[in-house]
Formats: sequence, structure tokens, C-alpha cells
Amino acid sequence: MAVVATCELHPGRGRPGARDKPGKLVQKMQLTTVAILASERWWGGAVVDADLMPLGAGYARDLHDLGGNQGAGLLVSSRGRYVFSPQPFTVTVTDTELVIECAVPVVVRGVPGGLREARHAAFIEEARPFAALNYELAERPIDPRLIGAPQYNLWVEQLFEPTQDGVVAYARDAVAAGFPPGVLIIDARWHEEFGVWRFHSGRFPDPAAMVGTLKGLGFATMLWVAPFVTSDTPTYRLLRDRGMLVMNSDGKPAIGEWWDGWSAALDLRNREANEWLVGQLDGLCEQYGVDGFKFDGGDAAFYRRMGVLDAERMTMAWTNIGLRYPLAEYRESWNAFGLPLAQRQQDTRHSWGRGGLASLIPRALMQGLLGYPYNCADMVGGGEYRDFLASVDGGTFDSELFVRYAQLSSALPMMQFSAAPWRMLKGDELALVRDAAQGFLALGPVRSELAAEAFRTGEPIVRHLASAYPDGGYEYVDDEFLLGPNILIAPVIEPGARERRVIIPPGHWVDRATRQSVTGPREITRAVTLADIPTWERAGG
Repeated sequence: MAVVATCELHPGRGRPGARDKPGKLVQKMQLTTVAILASERWWGGAVVDADLMPLGAGYARDLHDLGGNQGAGLLVSSRGRYVFSPQPFTVTVTDTELVIECAVPVVVRGVPGGLREARHAAFIEEARPFAALNYELAERPIDPRLIGAPQYNLWVEQLFEPTQDGVVAYARDAVAAGFPPGVLIIDARWHEEFGVWRFHSGRFPDPAAMVGTLKGLGFATMLWVAPFVTSDTPTYRLLRDRGMLVMNSDGKPAIGEWWDGWSAALDLRNREANEWLVGQLDGLCEQYGVDGFKFDGGDAAFYRRMGVLDAERMTMAWTNIGLRYPLAEYRESWNAFGLPLAQRQQDTRHSWGRGGLASLIPRALMQGLLGYPYNCADMVGGGEYRDFLASVDGGTFDSELFVRYAQLSSALPMMQFSAAPWRMLKGDELALVRDAAQGFLALGPVRSELAAEAFRTGEPIVRHLASAYPDGGYEYVDDEFLLGPNILIAPVIEPGARERRVIIPPGHWVDRATRQSVTGPREITRAVTLADIPTWERAGG
């Protein structure tokens, strides 16, 4: 049962755009309370909070700030209920209820069944219609190049100074080390200043030749882009004079802080600004043969700091641009249900615990539940480059951790390398990471079939045991998962492990490595070595 009331949000109470001046911006808020049923568990809202799922008493999240990853105005429960809103809301959890504040009424509905049925109903009744109204829907699932072979991102290896020679050397070294070619992403600073989307003439003297060499080696090419514009450049002045930048209350371009400094930002609500950016990107594709883009930034929180009240519209407009290109990756999206885009998890640490390796499975499960089936774990080994620098916080490279990162990633919809395993590893450990990359290739047909199903029905590729087996008591199992309905994967995520506790769900399952069969539901302990990725196939599946 949901109880709805209307309250006034007075100035200065922490909501976006609130002013601490008398008579300014008093916003009517809908306050909805949802009584928690017996044994009911809830998931949703922000992928960044995946480690806290299912929701417990004391949890609170304002979805106006997604924390740098995907999010949706969607909560789903193990008792077949869901909450949906097209706009961000604040959710607070007590022992007995969900308390939701939103500027518009939220939808609270129930259907027969459990978590899977609630999620499916929300997708059909709310998510898909919302996406149809707000996004340029593509008539295709995810591009097979993103899920068929590993991806390679130059970030950790080249940081803020990528070079043409370095890019080509990385690709050649990967192939020479026995790693399958795939999509190669050239990260930030391949370009001139932010907003000047042309190759840096000093570091990339012949980009057409570079892209041609990469294609010859079997790689597709993606380039990093962001909606920010460096001030005091000819491009900035052009965009300013044509009214294509976010403006402040004084009628001047707003300058805001993001993770790489202070910049102006494109006003993506402006059609001319969108057309200008698309023209820049199309030109890169046409002139050099670039295949797509890594769309970074676009976070609603960044735009909100610049005074943009409808900041989610900016994030959605940024997402819409990527739908033009066969290869597109995002880190933050809002209500982008089922769109054929790579949705990468936020940067993770080079560590075993939460925020590192242990967070990859919970986040993948959350991405699936929130309508982001084409999910990509962060870069193998972690995407926080400072963790690879021994001079920072005493950081050291852990080769066992790197192997386990690769093995887990090989079982997910996408696998992305950055730190070069052929540089950082040798001997058996390098061979194990190479085996993981080859294993990712081997699962390609399975992922392709599941991706097509996700496009048709919204069903996640990575599935929670609690969704597939609602009566199993699996709500808190977040260290193993189902790849589709017939493959159970329990990667090793603890250092020095020689055994792995595994929950086997109902049915007959066959261990892919040992060929031993087991019948669930039951809990087993499986012996493991550094070479193992414990995996079971449903007998007759």
C-alpha cells in the first residue's frame, strides 16, 4: 500500500535549485510512503549503491546525484512490486517503509510474482514507453563488436598524453602476446583542448594512417569525448557567441568543476549545440574511419553545479547523441532503459574489497535490474590509475588480483583491458589472463543470443539468483550470478583462495571444468586454483 501526501519544499532544504532568499522557489513535493511487506526486499535507484542492496533501514539516496554511474527512477521488490518516476526522487528506508519525495507523483504497482516479474512489468509498462518518448530508439541490439571480443582502453597506459606511436605499439603488443583484437579506445587528450575535437597535431601526426593500421590488426577505434569546452579558445568564443553554452544567472557562460578541472559546458538542450557536436563527431568518422566514441562526463551533478535545474535532460541529450554511432560507451545515464549502448561501471580500485573487485558483481546485477543489460565492468585490474603508481598511497601491483579481475570480467557482457597484461605480467599469470580473454571469445555466441533477448524483452544478461529463483532465499547472494538462465558463475574474489563456497540453485548442474554434476538447491565448497573460474551449466539447458 502506498500513501501519498503533498508538502512544500522550502528554500535551502538541499534540493537542486533551492535559494535561501525569502519568496524564492518554494517547490511542491509529493511525499509517498510505501509500507514494506513481510520478507520483502527492495533494489534500485543508483548503481553506485549496489553494495548496499537490497535496501536496508537507514539507507538514503537523492537520485539528483547518481554518484558517477547509471541510475533510474526505479525500485523493484522481491514481492512483485515496483516504484517508478520519470524524474529523480529521494528515497529513505526505515524498518517498515520506503519514504519517497519527488516533484511529480510516482507510480507504485504490484504484479503477481517476485523480483523478475516486478522488473519485467516496470520495463514494459514504464521504462520502454519512457525511453520511446525521450530517446532516439535504435532498431538493433548492441553492436556485436562490443560483446564479441575484449575491449582495450589506453587510459592507464598513456593517461593524459596518448600518442599515435603509443596507440599502435599497444595494439601490436596485444596481438603479439596472443590477445584477440577487439575495440580499442583512445582516451582523454587525443584531441586539442576540450571541445576542440580534432587530433592533437603533435602527438597524432597522421591519424588516418593510425586508424588504418589498427583496422589492419583487427581493431575498431573509439575516441573519448566529453561535453566540456576549454575557455579562452576560438571554439569557446564561437560557441559562446552562438548561445550554445550553459549560461549563468548573469548571462555569461557558466564555468564549472568536473574531474579534469574547470570548463564551460555545451547546453545540450540547444538543438544547434547538438548539431554542432554531431558535426564534429561525424567528421572524425568520415575523415579518419573512426567507429565510435566513449562519451564521458554528462553527469547531471556536473550540470547542476552550473545552475542547470533540469540537469537530467542534459544527461539524456548526451545519451541520445551516442545512439547515432554503432560503438558508444557511457559511464552515467539516466532512465536509459534497454538502449543499445555500452554502460561501463564507474572507476574501481586496484583492490580486493568493496570499491574494487568485490563490487563488480553487485554492480553488474544492479545494472541489469535497472534496465542496463549491456554492462561493462571497469577496466581489468581497476580503472583508478593512481593505484598503479607505487608513489601514491604506497600502492603496489597485485598480480593475483589482476588475474582474478580478468577472470571475472571474462564472464560478463563486456571485458575491457587498460593496464597492459603483457607489460605487467609474465609466465603462468600472463597465460591465465590470456586464457581469460580467449574464454571471453568462447562465450561470444551465448552473449549474442542473450543480447538479442535483452533487446526484445529487457531481460538482463547478468541475472540475480533472487530473480530467477524467488523462493530460494537468495536476496543477499551478490558474489555469484547467472549468465542467462543456464550458466552459473562464481568467480574467485578473495586473495589466496584455495576453495570457494557456492550456492547451487534448484536443478541439475554440471561443472564445466571437472564435469561433475550437482543437484540443487544446496551449498557446496569447491576447491580452486589460480586457474579456476568456477562455472556450471544447467544439465539439458
